[in-house]
Amino acid sequence: MWFKHRAWVPVAWLLSLGNLAAVWFAAQPGEPLHATIHALFAVLFALGARRLMARNQADARTEHSLDAIDQNEHLLDTIDDLQPRLQELEERLDFAERLLTKYQRADRPDAPPR
Repeated sequence: MWFKHRAWVPVAWLLSLGNLAAVWFAAQPGEPLHATIHALFAVLFALGARRLMARNQADARTEHSLDAIDQNEHLLDTIDDLQPRLQELEERLDFAERLLTKYQRADRPDAPPR
């Protein structure tokens, strides 16, 4: 959990740059092992920074996907709530159409009585 914070990315880049600069200083007195270790640390910190950046982007995409799933679930629940109301409205419309048809037939003089 500690390394998930986004502040670690610039820290890793700064450590990488610091070790890269230390390679030059360590190579001056003729200490190749010391310079090599600093170069290795520079590469490792740079790779770590890239990995943290990729993980942060993946976490952001996952969070965005989860938000979209929650929104879709909410919409599905809303649709489920509206379906009975729509069915009731259809029944009322059918009833109103039957009443209207019945009264229209009764208004015509040539209509058979019911």
